[in-house]
Amino acid sequence: MVQTLAFKLIIYVCSLGALDGACWSCLKRSYSIREFFFTREPIWTHTTSAKTRISCLVDVVNVMETRSVIFTRSCYSNGYKVSRAFEGIFDKFRRKHMNVTPKGNGANFQEDILYMSSDRSCAVIAVTYPFCGRHVMYDLRVRNSHIQKPLHHKCVHVYQKYERYGRVLYNSSCQGILPSTIKAGLYQPNDRCPMRMK
Repeated sequence: MVQTLAFKLIIYVCSLGALDGACWSCLKRSYSIREFFFTREPIWTHTTSAKTRISCLVDVVNVMETRSVIFTRSCYSNGYKVSRAFEGIFDKFRRKHMNVTPKGNGANFQEDILYMSSDRSCAVIAVTYPFCGRHVMYDLRVRNSHIQKPLHHKCVHVYQKYERYGRVLYNSSCQGILPSTIKAGLYQPNDRCPMRMK
């Protein structure tokens, strides 16, 4: 009797372990937005779902902390370079999530990393704004060392799951926006809002 109960207990525990293992394998991988931003390379928004007139959108990390990052976001808007510093606060419980606050006046917004390549060269990021007609935009972002290379096929595949068509913001002339000698106006996040008829 005791041996039978012991045998059943062993089978039960092993079954739980097998189920637990199967469950873990079903979970989606949790990507870390901090890991993607943890670089000295400029990070380009190669393609976006936003119907916008801006081009050459790029982030440059200024300060990286355990729970936050300060970065400068620049782009060309109506032919002029505009820039602004932002602080991103990483979520302690959701590695994919970052709350973004502009330095100075402006509305906060959120960014969530949906996919990141194993070499961290590219990522798919959802941007949620409290403004704009479309509240969620999808970006395909690429680190500078890989921006001139063919896009990572898995990044493209994942991006197209969220957005079949997108606007390409990057071209080879965009590298000229990086030197700090270029005088910049103030970047406004709502510059990324869909184009409106005047």
